[in-house]
Amino acid sequence: MKKITIKRLLLISAFFASFIFSALIRADQTSTHVPIWHKLSLTLEGPHTSELATPNPFTDYRLDATFTSPTNKQYTVPGYYAADANTAQTHATAGNKWQVLFSPNELGKWRYTLSFVKGSNIASVPLNTVTNEQSAGFFDKQTGEFNVTAATKSSSSKDFKSKGKLEYVNKPYLQFNGSKEYFLKAGANSPEVLLGFSGFDATPTKRNYQAHIKHWQNSDPTWQTTNTETDNSTHQSSKGIIGLINYLASLNINAYYFLTMNAYGDGDQVWPWLSKTQTTRYDVSKLAQWDIVFSHMQQKGIMTHFVMSETENESLFEWNESQLKNDFAVSRKIYYRELFARFGYHLATTWNIGEENGWQDPSGDDKQQKANTTKQRKQFADYFQSLTYYPEHIVIHNGPSLDYHIYDKPNDNILGYPAYTGASLQGELKTNTTYGDVLKYRQLTQSNPHPWVITMDEAYIYEYANNVDTWRNSNVWATFMAGGAGIEFYLGGGGDLVEQDLTPYKDYYLAMTNAVAFFQKYVPFTKLKPTPELTKTGWALSDNSTFYLFYFSNASQAQVTLPNACYTLNWFNPRTNDYINGKRFCVNTSTSTQLATPPNTHNNDWVYLINLSAK
Repeated sequence: MKKITIKRLLLISAFFASFIFSALIRADQTSTHVPIWHKLSLTLEGPHTSELATPNPFTDYRLDATFTSPTNKQYTVPGYYAADANTAQTHATAGNKWQVLFSPNELGKWRYTLSFVKGSNIASVPLNTVTNEQSAGFFDKQTGEFNVTAATKSSSSKDFKSKGKLEYVNKPYLQFNGSKEYFLKAGANSPEVLLGFSGFDATPTKRNYQAHIKHWQNSDPTWQTTNTETDNSTHQSSKGIIGLINYLASLNINAYYFLTMNAYGDGDQVWPWLSKTQTTRYDVSKLAQWDIVFSHMQQKGIMTHFVMSETENESLFEWNESQLKNDFAVSRKIYYRELFARFGYHLATTWNIGEENGWQDPSGDDKQQKANTTKQRKQFADYFQSLTYYPEHIVIHNGPSLDYHIYDKPNDNILGYPAYTGASLQGELKTNTTYGDVLKYRQLTQSNPHPWVITMDEAYIYEYANNVDTWRNSNVWATFMAGGAGIEFYLGGGGDLVEQDLTPYKDYYLAMTNAVAFFQKYVPFTKLKPTPELTKTGWALSDNSTFYLFYFSNASQAQVTLPNACYTLNWFNPRTNDYINGKRFCVNTSTSTQLATPPNTHNNDWVYLINLSAK
């Protein structure tokens, strides 16, 4: 009788445990039904702990969810400690909530299985690695399911949820999985200290983007901060950074490059931890506030370009942990996991291992600023890839400007390494080198089985940028005509650290976004290749058959070599965005052909679109 009673009690207990677990999952708005490409949030009740607890919730527990799609594809997604799961508003440092975030890519019924284990530094070890891990109980091995439904049409065509996941597709351009549209980047590179914002908890800065509060709109998010540095009232404190994003989006900027960690660096204000010395203790409320901004960026069509270190701290983790005896610190692995677990569900992302990586600055130290090696660059990217489940875009940034040794030093480089999907180039704005630099790496990697996506992410300039024509001619159009997939604008003159008002740079942003709009509307760019042999006076992209695109900085010198045939010619004015219909012409010579000049302004830059004419 006693045994039967105990057995019944156990069954009843199991039933209620299952019920409580299931109810918790259903209670989350997006957990049983979620539109395709929207965020699924699994909020789970686990051990009650805190940011400073022992065992450390960031290192000594590991939560993963393995999702199985309706077509039986599996995706393993890392989870994280969430305190009370509302920390952006409550600033909680303790709680029993754990979360997994995921954006599903198929319609229909999905299933998932949870893994929750514990052990010293277990979070640094990928799932399915043989370890001495122990079950952490609670929801370990629990299963569940949810349905993914068709999404209602977004009110904004810019919202990435209307396009799907932006993925590396083994081509020189990224592609949205849903809409199948290819992506060309027109991005902001400055201020790189974007997250050094007084509206975030525990961020030592007075930067508030006051000039952009007027660009905040009534439907936009707000949150309160505990930051005593803020000069705004509590309810105003979050508006500046949201307004800045709105301003850039109004100019069709579609990417933003920012540091997630600049401890001991130029800005020395941004880190995801409780302090810059506590590199395994994460500030949960600050990270939740960051994610509000990242979500707003995604809604506004702005890719989040996460730059995870800079040259002043590229060996910070290894120095702190082992004085460089270990070339891949456990704390670095935790850092990568925390960032990807919390923000990897976003649809348009670039993961940049480090800014100016590999630069041993003579004015720096050989400790935390010690230059990473080629071996480390490969290890770091390999590990980050192990965290991903969709084809993410993973890059690294060279430095100083025009020093490309990390890509091409003989027998000691990462060029074409498969864990990377592209190069984040740093050149110079005024040296007329952008075209040649982008072309070089585009051509070197396209012959590789793993072609890279090449972007000019920093055309460096010592002083503030002060010549829009040079920017447009020698950088923006140079990048795209060399087969580059995008460019970002760097302010210069220290503006990447101090500038808070981006409105004076409107023309620089428009030079990029107008070029992108032109390519997206008129140019089948994914079918074209750089063909410099077709002209000595400009730049060319073509399919060497039916479509030819030329850019000339001086239209009076528009000389090209084309196969003998008849063509139609149209012009595009990159200064005014005017598209002008031209005329039919024929080529019947083995020498170069002088193309007709467009109406007016013959000595300025012009774009020529040439199509093979029907006979």
